[in-house]
Amino acid sequence: MKRIALSLAALITITPALSALAVETLQLKIVTPSGDSYEVQQALGKEFESFASGVITAETAPREYLAIRCDGPWGATKYRVPLHSGPGCLLRAKGKRLLLQIVEHVVISEDETIAAMSVHCIDTKPRQVVKSVAEVELERGSSATQRLQLANDYLLEYHYTP
Repeated sequence: MKRIALSLAALITITPALSALAVETLQLKIVTPSGDSYEVQQALGKEFESFASGVITAETAPREYLAIRCDGPWGATKYRVPLHSGPGCLLRAKGKRLLLQIVEHVVISEDETIAAMSVHCIDTKPRQVVKSVAEVELERGSSATQRLQLANDYLLEYHYTP
């Protein structure tokens, strides 16, 4: 009987320590129209202010885009710039709320323009543009799970645990 009482007392002492280890988290899963799935998990704390995922990649190499520099020692120099494209997220704390913004990173290629340059040379390189796709407002302290179909045919699933 004493052995059970000691175990129960130890459990009661450990329980607050375990609950202190519970971390506020946001889990995201974004599925693109092509079927690629991207996942990210972010731990949040009391002092959390913001998080930017950048491009959430599917472990694939970035695509290479053509660029040109005109002031090289031998004239025009063509080179390649590796850039990822795909979904990402921005998360900001606003008082008792969290603002989740789903973004899409798109690369504007200049490959055709650069390939056409034979007489004139203008420094040209690809640009990465970030477009906002959706915004979700979460209340801190209130668990939330949702599945949304976004305008660009992305499927967003998120789970917020306070």
